Amino acid sequence: MPVTARRTTLSRAVTAESSTDRPTGRTLAKHRKTKTSRPGAPRAAAAVLSVGLAVGGGATLSVTTTSTASAATTSSAATTVPRGYWSIASKPLLRFRDKGPTVKYVQKALHLGPDGYFGTSTVRILKKFQTSWGLKPTGTTDKLTWGRLTWAAKHKVLYGPYGASGSSVGTFRAKVLREAAKLKGTPYRYGGTTPRGFDCSGYTGYVYKKAGKKLPRTSRQQYSATKHISRKTAKPGDLVFFRNSGGGVYHVGIYAGGNMLWHASKPGRPVAKAKIWTSRVAFGRV
Repeated sequence: MPVTARRTTLSRAVTAESSTDRPTGRTLAKHRKTKTSRPGAPRAAAAVLSVGLAVGGGATLSVTTTSTASAATTSSAATTVPRGYWSIASKPLLRFRDKGPTVKYVQKALHLGPDGYFGTSTVRILKKFQTSWGLKPTGTTDKLTWGRLTWAAKHKVLYGPYGASGSSVGTFRAKVLREAAKLKGTPYRYGGTTPRGFDCSGYTGYVYKKAGKKLPRTSRQQYSATKHISRKTAKPGDLVFFRNSGGGVYHVGIYAGGNMLWHASKPGRPVAKAKIWTSRVAFGRV
């Protein structure tokens, strides 16, 4: 048999066998192995991925992140909380018609009846408070006002050295405080009236003179020369007098607010700011 004829016969046999043994249609599907995902395969914890095929062809892809959705929900909730309910530590910018417990805190610091409503009376007193501390009288609680409010509430002081209206009297007391602080560390000297050394009344007399007003020499004379005022109405820059059990005056200093004073106390102790250590005190204003 010719070689060509043998090759043709063999090729037909192989082709026939292949066509009869190869699975088709559903039979083919049975022979295919389905792919299974490996156990423990990592899943996306923070995102959900969805892919859909459009009818007209192409693909649409959408990704939703759980953390982003949560943050958006939290942000939305935060914006719905009124400013009057924000924490004091956040120092919110409270203004006219705000309501809430934080407004009550401001009203207590301003010595107002705390009803929790930021009304016209709260605005008016807040402006007076801001003016007395040298702040811009906006009637709103900006950061500087919050700083002074929290300090005033802690030390139980309302108006500052500039007075409720920024008058010249308030300006004088501010000068008194500045001059008093300049002399910090000056040594005590009995009978002293100069920066080389002060006794108590020598110190107050020198400070008041530098601020623009003259005082008599001794603490008793200074007490007699001042207008006597209550502790509640006393302001930083006023004089504070110490009395013994019989009512006599034996010491004087300059009231610094918050139960503090500037004074020249005794030998061995220089001029300093200190706490008022007794309840037997009286206040005077020039």
